[in-house]
Amino acid sequence: MQRPFISKSFAELEEVFKKAARDRDAEYLKLLDHELSFRNKNQKTPDLRKKVASALAKAPLKQQDLFGDAKQSTSARRPTSKAATVHTRPGSRKKPKFKPTDEQSAALDAFLKGKSLKINAFAGSGKTSTLQLLANATGLRGQYLAFNKSIVADAGEKFPDTVNCSTSHSLAFRAAPAGYKQDIGKLTNRCTAKQLVEVLDIKRRRFGDKYAVTPDSQGYLYLETIRRYTQSADDEIGPQHVPTLGALRAAPEDILQEVSSFALDGALQVWGRMLSERDPLPLGHDGYLKLWGLSRPIIAADYIMLDEAQDTNPVVLDILQRQRGQLIYVGDRYQQIYEWRGAVNAMEAIETDARTFLTTSFRFGNAIADLATKMLVKLGESQPVRGNPNIVSRIGAVNNPAAVLARTNATTISAVIEALDAGHKPHLVGDKSELMDMLRGVQALKENEPSTCPAFFGFKSWNEVVEFARTDEGAHLVMFVNLVEKRGEKQLMWALNRP
Repeated sequence: MQRPFISKSFAELEEVFKKAARDRDAEYLKLLDHELSFRNKNQKTPDLRKKVASALAKAPLKQQDLFGDAKQSTSARRPTSKAATVHTRPGSRKKPKFKPTDEQSAALDAFLKGKSLKINAFAGSGKTSTLQLLANATGLRGQYLAFNKSIVADAGEKFPDTVNCSTSHSLAFRAAPAGYKQDIGKLTNRCTAKQLVEVLDIKRRRFGDKYAVTPDSQGYLYLETIRRYTQSADDEIGPQHVPTLGALRAAPEDILQEVSSFALDGALQVWGRMLSERDPLPLGHDGYLKLWGLSRPIIAADYIMLDEAQDTNPVVLDILQRQRGQLIYVGDRYQQIYEWRGAVNAMEAIETDARTFLTTSFRFGNAIADLATKMLVKLGESQPVRGNPNIVSRIGAVNNPAAVLARTNATTISAVIEALDAGHKPHLVGDKSELMDMLRGVQALKENEPSTCPAFFGFKSWNEVVEFARTDEGAHLVMFVNLVEKRGEKQLMWALNRP
């Protein structure tokens, strides 16, 4: 059993007991009793444990194993209703260093009412300062969660001591069973397709009479199936987690079923070995986060703030929706950037008791705000973006841009080539390994050898890819294929490898 109260003082444990006994919260009472079993040196422990036992006996429902059956129905696992959190005055009230805007004051009022809250915050609209305002207005203990370590580190310096700031992965890592931590690599290393080829002795095979697949590609298929499962809120690996890669986008149904069955068998075998504390196959960060989610954890906080909620891992969102504390979701539904990692947009997916907005940006002036509003209106947004009146912004053409933002691999390579043609020395920011993998895949396919690149899964030659790109299913490859056809993969690789 986990120890969510391990960092609390004995006085704080007594406060936890008072609240849990008042609410008849059997889950919190059992966790508290478990924590007290480690506090034998305190003379007050026996008395408090008696009180906990008495309160448990009065609980209206039979206590269930918190981390037991993970196969219950979703409706049975989640609380059907939540009482409003009753906020108390902070021990030492800190006045904000700024005058709250009307929108920030509205968020504060909604927060203090104790119900779940969703704060839709546009870019640069004072999101962090608003959360600080909320945290400083209550004496209750809070948990701040974000995916990005740097955001958490910054928040830790700004929030009051009553708020614990951490990533969801750090909470999951601390809760991982001790057996996994005997070799830290079991939790932190990443399992690779090449590793599976060696461990499982995977051989080249075909699906049907057309789709040739390399051993590395099969290993990738297993791992991608597991990744999609671990990033989902599902209890078990299923057909819905098998990806449709490369040539399979246009494959007939019998081939898709054959691939799905093959992928599931392999993924279940690999996942079983990952779960074994004695097996060297690493579980990885997604793996131990998934195990934490399956354990149905209770986060020891009266309220939980989820930052950047538009990029929430489904596992984390599922965990939060099971909590009994007050939930505050904060984010911008138009700034989702981690969808490629399986993230879901909680700002659109979840319903809360209250909803407020932060629409005034402190980063730019009205010119940019007006254009942003016009763009968002096309997406159905009714709230206008407001600019900072103290900043003068200008929108216009740039003859010699110092930076180019690219959304796809093909546009990235195009930008590099164009810069070289213009006599510039471009520097590519970010990982180029995926681009190089695709170009090496082109080389293999031109030699009529199957590629290990996931984008070319199931193709036997480059001509097949070219033909596929002309179909609706292959439209996502059109720009890349045209670029290769025009420039050649060797020149493109040379451009990416330029210092």
